[in-house]
Amino acid sequence: MDDQMTHLQAVNSRSLKTEGGSQTLARGLAALEIIGSAPDPISVAALSQRLKIHRSMGYRLVKTLEQCGFVERDADGGLILGTKLASLARRVAKDLLSAAAPELAAIAEALEMTAFLVTYDGESAVTLSSAEPKNLETTLGKKPGSKHAVGQGAPGKVIQSQLDSNKFPPQPFEVSENEVIKGIASIAVPLHLASGQPAAIAVLYLPHDVDEASVAEVLTLAANRISAVM
Repeated sequence: MDDQMTHLQAVNSRSLKTEGGSQTLARGLAALEIIGSAPDPISVAALSQRLKIHRSMGYRLVKTLEQCGFVERDADGGLILGTKLASLARRVAKDLLSAAAPELAAIAEALEMTAFLVTYDGESAVTLSSAEPKNLETTLGKKPGSKHAVGQGAPGKVIQSQLDSNKFPPQPFEVSENEVIKGIASIAVPLHLASGQPAAIAVLYLPHDVDEASVAEVLTLAANRISAVM
């Protein structure tokens, strides 16, 4: 057993080696990412296996995360992300909305299209906020909180590439038509956040001939400004 534990620790030391950082912190962050991305509550044993550490080390790690409020257990003892992370996420979302609001409004007016911000909630692409052009008689609305599948629609494709860049190589921009909403087209670009959270900004419009690359350039410049503020 001691030999097995030593071997597991050695493997984990190599896989979680950090540049001048803390291996313990890196392991804790990796644990949170695994718990948050798991489709169902994960056991300590499964988490330890994913982290390539001995189960006893896994229990100690989870206990620390529980004490700090970053991890909780469901009724069956499975691990889920805790309320502390939820409160931090709300603060990040608030800051992101503040940074994105003027940019989305400017995009909507400049392009005469509905502009919106999309992030990933662990399962779906979710619209956080949107802005519509003010001086058009008819505009397309994008309700905050609306969801669609990752890989579907232009922003969903952008987020898909951020989640798995090997399988879905990132593109400068993505386009879609009749995918999420029938009769509606979309163009989206990546929004790179320091937190690493997958995100995109996009526009909706009734299908017609547009210079997709020019629209994407406007979106990309706005995305860069949002990233700089964040």
